[in-house]
Amino acid sequence: MKLIYCTCNVSMLETLVEVIEEEKISEYQIVEQVLAKSRRSEPRLNTAVWPGYNSAVFMQVNDEEKVINFVNRIKKVNGSIFNPAELITVCVWKLDDYIFE
Repeated sequence: MKLIYCTCNVSMLETLVEVIEEEKISEYQIVEQVLAKSRRSEPRLNTAVWPGYNSAVFMQVNDEEKVINFVNRIKKVNGSIFNPAELITVCVWKLDDYIFE
């Protein structure tokens, strides 16, 4: 099982969720307002000085093919984005334990 963590500008959240749904990933959690600093954009701290924020999505995926397909889809989405501040970040970790009983 894998844990996938994605973060993006809130403006890209709808696109990210569309990809998740299209790839038939059924277990995910959305954190809508995430304060962030990134090397690719100005800080997004939801303040008057640094307006805006990111969103994060966590997914638990048991099917390795779904993980590969999802990552490839995000690479394709990112390849069509001209503003580096709008890129979707993806991290994939091996998930040793997942208790949901």
